[in-house]
Order: sequence, then structure tokens, then C-alpha cells
Amino acid sequence: MSILDDIARPFWLSGLNQISGPQLKGVGGLICDENYQIYSQMTPTSFELSFTEPEPCLRAFAGDISRIGSASFESVLGVTKSKVLPKSTAWLIIQTYYSAFFSAHALLRTLGESCTQIERAQVSSLMRVGNLFGTAPASPLAGGLYHLICDKRARTISGTALSGSSHEVFWRVFYERVLRLSNEALSVSTESLANRQLASAKLSELGKNLCFRSAPRGRWLSTIRNTVNYSQRLAAWHPYSGRQNYYGQLFEKIYEWGEDPLDLDLSSYGDKDLRRFQASCNFIIATFRSTTADMASRCTTGRSFHDFGVLACLNLANRART
Repeated sequence: MSILDDIARPFWLSGLNQISGPQLKGVGGLICDENYQIYSQMTPTSFELSFTEPEPCLRAFAGDISRIGSASFESVLGVTKSKVLPKSTAWLIIQTYYSAFFSAHALLRTLGESCTQIERAQVSSLMRVGNLFGTAPASPLAGGLYHLICDKRARTISGTALSGSSHEVFWRVFYERVLRLSNEALSVSTESLANRQLASAKLSELGKNLCFRSAPRGRWLSTIRNTVNYSQRLAAWHPYSGRQNYYGQLFEKIYEWGEDPLDLDLSSYGDKDLRRFQASCNFIIATFRSTTADMASRCTTGRSFHDFGVLACLNLANRART
């Protein structure tokens, strides 16, 4: 267990660690079930759902974490060095990015927030319930990406529409949450000042990397992914023109995410952009991996939902390697 787990634990979505058993239905399914009330006036870009009990919300968040978190590790566990083209680093970069992207989505949900796609089926359900309560907007609710916040105490899920590229918008939301968590870490009274400062500083380093080279609003990882995936630059693809010597070291660090996230160096890379990118991604993945193990160990109602999702995926991979 990492010190970072001790720091982040007070900010988990309260009660999420007590969700046990496989969880297959996410927030999209929860909305389509229509077992909620909408007391507040909706707008074309916002809504607030009220629930009689908090457990359906917790189970929905757990379902999304299981699905997205498993995709994260399936992505990174597939990173291999090509025997035919050993200089190729393109898929290492792309798969590592997507693993971090999925892990960041799942981590955000452990903290009670999400960036969730509201599709036609969810729009229809929300409008139908809104009409029943007389709170539906005059113009139909817009579909698209929404920032959702779950408040267990109030038994509500509020949603606000986001505009822009789904990846760039997500990284902005995640970046802002990382900065808040970095500040919140300093207030965790159960930890020593040294541990609080260590965790806060590491999260601050991640925040700086998310905005590296003046990338606005935390989108640097997405910028690197786009540069490699769409522009096919940075010498990641054949014929590898301009390839730098340190690229060969990237494959030595593909399992770095198995370490304590606080042990990962996020800052001493100079102009080695792809190494900084990889370390930042691996830090996000490592933090999510550590969080799932910690949360699963704190389930007293049965086997944690993580045991049927993320941890099941990792166990399969571990057995295959032995």
C-alpha cells in the first residue's frame, strides 16, 4: 500500500469500498432505469437526479470503474516490443496513453466524479422523468459528454454538459481534480506532515506534466498521443527518422506502473519528452492499481467489486506470466 492511498482515501466516494460482487451496470444503465426523481429544474445542459437510497449510485459508479479499469490494464498489458521492427515505439506510446486515460477516468470515479457520455437513450429517460416532475427544460436536453458529481449524503447525481474534444475536455477535468487533491492532501490530519507534503508534491508534479510545454488545461498527454497517432511524428513509426537514443529504454519501463506511485520519478527528464510522457502515464496507472487493491482490502460486505473487475484482469495476467 502506498502513502498516496492513505492520503486519497478520505476523498473516496463514501461507501464505494463496501460495494461487493460483480457490478455490470454503469451510470448509463442507472439513468435508463428511471428509478430516481428530478426535483430541480433542468436546463438543456444540466440536471440533478435524486435517489431514495445511495446504493444504486454507488453500484453504478462501481460498474463503470470495473469496466473502464479493466480496459486500462488490458491496454497496458498488451504492450510488447516488436521482434520484426524493434525500433518501433508507436504502439507502446498509444497503448500506454489509453491505459492512463482509462485509469484516470476510473480514478476520477473513485472520488465521486465522472466524465460520462449521455446518449440518446439516457436523454429520453431524463426528459421522460423530468416531464413527470414538471422539471423538464423547454428545449430538449443536449446529449454528449457530461461532468457528473455524485453526492452520497444528498443522494444526488448532478450533471453539467461539457464542450470540446472528449479527450481534451476530460484531461481538463482530471487536471483540475489533481490540483485540488494536491491541496487537500495537506489537510489530512491522520497523516504526518512529511507524508502529506510528499503526496501533495507528487500530485503537483503530475499536474505540471499534464501541462508540460505550455499545453493548456492539462492536455499534454493527449497532445503527445495525437502527435504519434495522427501526425505520425516523434520518430515512433518507420523509418524512425530523428529517433533519439533513449527511446530504447522505454520498453524497460513498461511495467513501471507496478511500483509504488510515489517512487516514480516525474520530473528529471529534461528534453526526453517520451520518457516524461511514459512516466506520467505509468504514475496514473500505478495510482489506480494501488487504489483498487486498497479499496478491495477495505470491503467488509463480501468480495469487493474490484475482485471481479480490475483485480481479476490483473490476476489473469499474472498467472499467464508465471
